[in-house]
Amino acid sequence: MEELEKDPRIAQKIKRFRNKQAQMKHIFTEPDEDLFNPDYVEVDRILEVAHTKDAETGEEVTHYLVKWCSLPYEESTWELEEDVDPAKVKEFESLQVLPEIKHVERPASDSWQKLEKSREYKNSNRLREYQLEGMNWLLFNWYNRKNCILADEMGLGKTIQSITFLSEIFLRGIHGPFLIIAPLSTITNWEREFRTWTEMNAIVYHGSQISRQMIQQYEMVYRDAQGNPLSGVFKFHVVITTFEMILADCPELKKIHWGRWKDILTHGRFKWHLNEKDMEMICRALLVYCVKHYKGDEKIKSFIWELITPTKDGQAQTLQNHSGLSAPVPRGRKGKKTKNQLLLPELKNADWLATCNPEVVLHDDGYKKHLKQHCNKVLLRVRMLYYLKAEILGEAADKAFEGTPARELDVPLPDIDYVEIPVDWWDAEADKSLLIGVFKHGYERYNAMRADPALCFLEKVGMPDEKSLSAEQGVTDGASDVPERQHG
Repeated sequence: MEELEKDPRIAQKIKRFRNKQAQMKHIFTEPDEDLFNPDYVEVDRILEVAHTKDAETGEEVTHYLVKWCSLPYEESTWELEEDVDPAKVKEFESLQVLPEIKHVERPASDSWQKLEKSREYKNSNRLREYQLEGMNWLLFNWYNRKNCILADEMGLGKTIQSITFLSEIFLRGIHGPFLIIAPLSTITNWEREFRTWTEMNAIVYHGSQISRQMIQQYEMVYRDAQGNPLSGVFKFHVVITTFEMILADCPELKKIHWGRWKDILTHGRFKWHLNEKDMEMICRALLVYCVKHYKGDEKIKSFIWELITPTKDGQAQTLQNHSGLSAPVPRGRKGKKTKNQLLLPELKNADWLATCNPEVVLHDDGYKKHLKQHCNKVLLRVRMLYYLKAEILGEAADKAFEGTPARELDVPLPDIDYVEIPVDWWDAEADKSLLIGVFKHGYERYNAMRADPALCFLEKVGMPDEKSLSAEQGVTDGASDVPERQHG
């Protein structure tokens, strides 16, 4: 008992337990009275400040937009400065200072040193001995670029070990952003422990569409004097959300984790650790192999070759070879037969092939046979996606990735007689959302398109089934090929 009383967290845990007991007693003994949660009048976060002048006195009046504890963002209210906790004002002001943008590399594996004792974290918190062991193990694997699973028993503090692990990375100058994906029932606990143990700015991304829009507006990015978001720097260090949210929503998160190579890495299930350069090399090798075995229009072959040829400066290029991009192309046996080789004038100058030669990169003969059978389909899909971006969406493509609603994007559509339509409600907005959805989410990712709040389908037909959404993203249950640590 004496050891427990020394722990500064115990008082808070007992307080929460007694509050919960009182609430339950109130519910079951006085059902006719409304239960008032005292958290509702406690400031959680300040989101914005507004300076106005009093109409009568001409004096400046300061209001703060306050998010209240245990209430969603959409129930935030503007409050006078004198009615707001000064400590929360100070916290808000510190978050408005644009940090110095400095890239820090992950340290070398041989620089890892075991922490022999727990450092003192926020609120004088310290790790217990077995928690320090767990945190050291997480840090060791991070230094050595290894994925891992912390598999302590229930109640031993896996959340705290994970948070202090991120805190150690933070103290080494790597300020995230870090992403925590957790079950809905635990995200408030994650947020509370981040605030209890660290100085990191942790936000929870969840709630209604209005709440999520407020989070995106006030909590995620720094803005210039005109209110435009500043790219490349984020206000938060940690974002806590659920699996469903990360699949279906949040354009700001997609800016961090999105990119064609990153997208493949995120959704693919690979046996080996791959970085973006690895993925780019593999994708080029796949397309080179498909070009080699493509049986079809030479214009398409030439176009794909130009598309996958790296530029000297590493930047994206605007292709001039658009000939025939929108015309129907014969497939398979109907296409013009060509010899099983690259018949391109650029081949002799393709020094870059040395690093992505499919005969070297692709080892699985069974997969190469499968790829050879479907090479026409692969190249035609690449061709269509490029055409969709370059010729149809144009500037709207980048805005779509930033989360701009489809209804606000200027996408020219031909005049269509909506007679034969898949469902009664299908209209031009649905066509536009489908085009944008294919570009954002990929071929046949209909559940992801349906769950995207920037498209019209969520409003018209609601969220898709969770299992269908997960299955479409290639997420399955099963054992993980990562080391596991257990406390017996």
